[in-house]
Amino acid sequence: MEKNYNPKSGKHRRNGLHYQVESSEIKQFHDLGYLILNDVLTEEEMQTLDPWFEHFIMGNEKEKMAKDFCDMSQPYGTPFEEFRLVNAMLPSLYREEFANNILQKISQNIANQLYQNGKAAIDYEQFLAKKPSKEKAEFAMHQDLGYWPKTKNTWTATFSLAMNDADVLNGCLYLIPGSNIEPELRTHKPKDYSNQMEDGSVNREESHTLIIDVQPDDKIMYLPVKRGSITIHDERIVHGSG
Repeated sequence: MEKNYNPKSGKHRRNGLHYQVESSEIKQFHDLGYLILNDVLTEEEMQTLDPWFEHFIMGNEKEKMAKDFCDMSQPYGTPFEEFRLVNAMLPSLYREEFANNILQKISQNIANQLYQNGKAAIDYEQFLAKKPSKEKAEFAMHQDLGYWPKTKNTWTATFSLAMNDADVLNGCLYLIPGSNIEPELRTHKPKDYSNQMEDGSVNREESHTLIIDVQPDDKIMYLPVKRGSITIHDERIVHGSG
């Protein structure tokens, strides 16, 4: 089992709202599709986000959020009490005071270093929590661009902040380095929850999740991170979490 940690990164890189990304790391992101940066936020900064995380994950806005509050490992409409994991999407849309938080500010600074040919801007955000000891609380392997409209410029950097330590045992991110430069997206299909339609297809309205098949020669890399650290991946890399 191969893991990546990037121990050269850390809190010494922070200066105000700037987190220094080295040129070798920028190259790795573009060549291999991913990056780990350690100690991006301080413990004091993390504590400003903790109450919001709990607020959304506990379902305090679920009535307003409708399908933006769900369990993406199961069909839409699964009762909250039966969730294996919790997806609370677009929190700033439902609580405007959460917008422009410290993570957004630091992520913008890092994105500007990764993408120097234009102006990067926030497109989407969500809180994600996996319930303890729940089987199948996982995201199947996929490529983010499989979900999105194909625009002229699809460049994306997805920042995932660890609210607590994430390792293989509790479901850290894993991916296939370099799969981002494959010439074509892999074939995605809706996850089958045993509710196939008459023609054998899966009802996309009931299944948000898309999955792909892993190839025999794919080499999987695990990205364990400590609380306050982040992983970054692009829109084409094959990835999941378990």
